[in-house]
Formats: sequence, C-alpha cells, structure tokens
Amino acid sequence: MRKFIIAAALAAASSLMSAGAALAVELRLSVETPPGHARNLASERWAEAIKTRSNGDITVVVFPSGQLYDNAGAIRALASGALDLSVQASPTLSQFEPNLSVITLPMFFGATREQVRQILDGPLGDELYAMVEKKGIVVPEGGQFEFAPNNSAYTATREATDFAGLAGLKLAVPPSPVVVAILKAMGANPIATPRTEIVMQLTQGQIDGLGSVTDLTISGGKLWEAGIKHAFADNAGWGTYLPLVSKASLSKLTPEQQQIVHDAWGDVVGWARDYTEQELAKAIQANKDHGIAYHVPSDADIKAIREKLLAEQETIVGSSGMNADFVARVKAALEAL
Repeated sequence: MRKFIIAAALAAASSLMSAGAALAVELRLSVETPPGHARNLASERWAEAIKTRSNGDITVVVFPSGQLYDNAGAIRALASGALDLSVQASPTLSQFEPNLSVITLPMFFGATREQVRQILDGPLGDELYAMVEKKGIVVPEGGQFEFAPNNSAYTATREATDFAGLAGLKLAVPPSPVVVAILKAMGANPIATPRTEIVMQLTQGQIDGLGSVTDLTISGGKLWEAGIKHAFADNAGWGTYLPLVSKASLSKLTPEQQQIVHDAWGDVVGWARDYTEQELAKAIQANKDHGIAYHVPSDADIKAIREKLLAEQETIVGSSGMNADFVARVKAALEAL
C-alpha cells in the first residue's frame, strides 16, 4: 500500500512538472539594426515586459544586427511562423502590405507627429493593422511609434537647396514602391537599395546620396563618414516602427499568454514614442556637429510641392496596390484635423 502511495505521488509530481514545463515558452525576436538603436531598445524593453508579466514563463531572446534575418527576411519569417517577434519600419513592411505607405503619401508632406498619431491611433489605424493581420502578422495593442519625418535628400557632393535641386539626383531609397514613385515625380532618380550597400555605394560615388530617409538614419549610421554633407529637410511624409508578432506563433500561446504579449507592448510604447522624439533632436544636432549643412524649404514651397504631388497621388496609389477608398478616408480625416 505504501509503495502504491509513493508511486502515485511521484506520478502526480511528474505530471505537475510536465505541466509547468509546458507553460515555459521561449520566443525569438529579430531586428536588423545594431544594439543601441531605437528598435533594439524597444525590443529589449518589450522582451523584459513580457518576462515580467508572465512571471518568467515567457522569455524572449533578442537577436540584433540581422543575426537571424535581414528586414525583408524577418517579415517573411513572421508570416510563415518561422520567427515569433520583430520591430520593423513601415517603409520596409509596405512591400508586404502596401497600405502602410499611406503616411508617406504627398498628403502627409508637412504633417506633424501629432497628426500622424491621431490618424494611426484611431479606427483608421485599427483598419490598417487588420490588413497586416490578414497576412499572418499581428500588430500588438498600442500600435506604432513614430520615429521621424522623412526628408527627400541627404547628399554628398551635389547640393539640393530647393525642390528644383532634386532633379537628376541618384538617391538610394527604402524598398518602397510609393517612395520610388514620389521621388521620381519630384525629378530625382531613386534606386531601392539594401541598407548594407549604402556606404559602399556612397564612397565609390555610385549614388549622390540617400532619399526619403530621416535624420536618425544619417546619425545612426554616421554617414558623414561616408561623405554625406547636405540635408534637404522638407518633412516629406512620415515613417513608423511597428512591433510585430507572428500570428502562427501567437496561436500556439494560451489566451492569457497572448494577452501578456499585447499588454507588454502597451507598457513600452509610450516610452518608445518619447524616446524617438527626443532622439530626433539629438540626431539633427549630431549631424550638424559633423558638418552636415541643412537646407529647409519655406512653408510656401512645401505647400506648393505638396499640391503638385497631390495631383499625382491617385496614380501613385493605383500603381502601388494601395486601397483607394482607404486612402481617401485617411485624406478626409487628415484634412479634418
């Protein structure tokens, strides 16, 4: 009888241990940017918040510097379930879901951070992120953090001091069809270029500079060392960073664990928004300190180019695969702010 009791107790203990082990989950998060970048810092805080909220039952291993995937590879891996988490920039993700380019369209030229946030934090943002989810990737509750307005050109030897100066500039740009179309309409020669090739192309004179990127891109990469000397700061639309979860990975978690992943991002997003806003001011100063001259067009010139490009917007939307009805509703909401 005693042997039976001991055996039963051991079996019960073994069962409990197995159940406990089943609760332990390890997730992988991949980012292409190096440690210290805003995406990495947000990723690390998200990982820590998930661990804290789950009492250690869910751990997240962060892989920086493209150790697992480059940006495009990470997006494909998320969609397939080969990767669990990532933080990606909207221009790159727009190759996967074209409507994410909506804040890059001419109607957002000169828009403020607050205006972008009002659009994306409301029902239109929910609708946009539902489009992403249909393709196998979930944007957690709390949504994006806006990193900076795009500027149309950062150049080395050739200098653009006004919109006419963009004509013919050979610019490396993010792999976004919308970005390419807009810069072509502005007279530039945009070339979708992987981040890893930009320094080589700059130093070898294959390109004049970068287009539709931000001050953070220049300072983060210390691109003054590769020859960047001029910034044409025209606030030409916006970019955001998006926390992403594989829908397939999320489905393997319990409902409680799924909510932890969402809630943990909610713990981080406010910090991320504040941090990137502060980092933008530091980036501009760092660029200036390293000899980059800023050329800022007047409000009147920005308004004029915006109106010119708005005439092209419908064509750009159609050619890029965006939803024209969705874009029209975003435009109406933006104009109402």
